[in-house]
Amino acid sequence: MRIVPPRLYSAVVHSSVFLGASTIAEVFVASALAGIAPNAALVVGFLITVGVYNFDKLADLDADAENYAERTAFVASHPRVYAACSVVAVAVAIWLAVRHGGVYALGLTLFPGVVAAFYSVPLVPLSSVDRLKDVFLVNTATVSLAWAVPVAFIPLAVAATAPEYAAGAAGAAVAALWFFFRSAISVEVHNVRDVTGDARNGVETLPTVVGVRRTQLGLYGLELVSLGLVWAASWVGVVPAWAPVALLPSVAYSTWITHALTGSSRSVERLCTLRDGEGVLMAVGVAVVASVAGPAGAFV
Repeated sequence: MRIVPPRLYSAVVHSSVFLGASTIAEVFVASALAGIAPNAALVVGFLITVGVYNFDKLADLDADAENYAERTAFVASHPRVYAACSVVAVAVAIWLAVRHGGVYALGLTLFPGVVAAFYSVPLVPLSSVDRLKDVFLVNTATVSLAWAVPVAFIPLAVAATAPEYAAGAAGAAVAALWFFFRSAISVEVHNVRDVTGDARNGVETLPTVVGVRRTQLGLYGLELVSLGLVWAASWVGVVPAWAPVALLPSVAYSTWITHALTGSSRSVERLCTLRDGEGVLMAVGVAVVASVAGPAGAFV
């Protein structure tokens, strides 16, 4: 018996609303690392995630039919609704970004959409490849960069007019690196799920090239690198002292999911959905640990 009804699950997950909610949590975490109070970037992050991911799903209906049969069927049954909701989401995100953050926030908001176009649509002017999605490792780095940059820097762009946030750029840069590594791990976890279809279609990903087991080992290493980054940044005072403690549960959670991809009876599809919700655990950790640490930012 499923806790969540299948139709509700499909509506929330396949419409990218779940990813959008996770992005809200990630923007909250990025804001906290940079010492910025929550602002309109939370809503911008949600809307631009829903818009861009839905456009990507529409663009790849045929290519994703094997790897994402359930999702493809859901999207294909509502193409006009998908397109309309995506247009509205992106338009409102752009309006909010310009209103609250000006031209810098606008550029950051458009960034993932521009990158997504070169990732999913044949726009790359090379004879050997026409999409970044088809280039080994570049595909992972592209997706990771597309989301790490706006998640980390849109809050700063919105808050840039407040003088007390002038020193937030260094914390935002650390947040960008943190989310780059977290996104890379997420992408490769999803690639493990898609390994059979990708191999059949000639798509080179880490699991299809080096195997699932070696991919898992590499992801364990990235978990340590991302946590070590935050620890080092907190040690030199770039991010709050409580940051490594607050983010440790999400790293442990992500490591468990990577481990469970093999030698487990759990659905890999469900594990990937759980992996997408890591941002919520990050936000809870930050909210709880920061409140315990107090205004001074250190445990007393």
